[in-house]
Amino acid sequence: MVIRKETKNLGNILVKFVSKELAKEMTVKNHYSHKWNDGSFGKYNFGIFKEENPDKCLGVAVYGYMKNPKAKLFTHPNPKAWMCELNRMWIDDCLGHNSETLLIAASLKLLRQADKNIVAVQSFADGRLGCGTIYKAANFKYYGYHHTRFLENIRTGEFIHEQILTNTTSVSGYLRSNISYLIGDLKTYQVKTYRYIYPFCKHFKFKHPELSYPEYNKGMNTIEWVRNTTSIKDNITYLLQKI
Repeated sequence: MVIRKETKNLGNILVKFVSKELAKEMTVKNHYSHKWNDGSFGKYNFGIFKEENPDKCLGVAVYGYMKNPKAKLFTHPNPKAWMCELNRMWIDDCLGHNSETLLIAASLKLLRQADKNIVAVQSFADGRLGCGTIYKAANFKYYGYHHTRFLENIRTGEFIHEQILTNTTSVSGYLRSNISYLIGDLKTYQVKTYRYIYPFCKHFKFKHPELSYPEYNKGMNTIEWVRNTTSIKDNITYLLQKI
């Protein structure tokens, strides 16, 4: 399945399925996070191409499972209904900003054809970059924001999500991040994370009411995150004994 779009400035654009391997490679290399979650990312993957060079992928939209797929976030009469998540998206700068909306719209159409049990798509806008202007342009509905903690390693400049310090299946990631916390290498920031949902049908009902689109906002605030260091040390000791 391929969707072809004519554009004034870029010529004809193609959006089509691509392999998980290609999507992962391009995401890790080019997306600002440089991260990929094999457990939830990449159930369906789409690439964007210029028709004149159909073998050169210039961007990807990666759809997969929610972080907590068992969470009861919506109701729908279809017992097999599930809400997909737009996990990652990256587009080469040569295509311009309008191509983001084009890729989202085309990939949503292909996604709907690929899996009839997907009744909505959820995505989150990282407040460090903005509040989700592209989702507004793509007619997603807005359902508010929550605060997320990110931590910067002052030695390496790497940013990590708070989850890897508290709730992760990666033992090595847990050990590295918490040791960094204990020796004072991590600086903590609070960021707004905006939730957007694109329903595929009128029967989809999210558990929270739709809200008006937020005013433009961008950035992060430095905060102090006080944790129980004794508990962290005990957990590290236990895990090291298991290795």
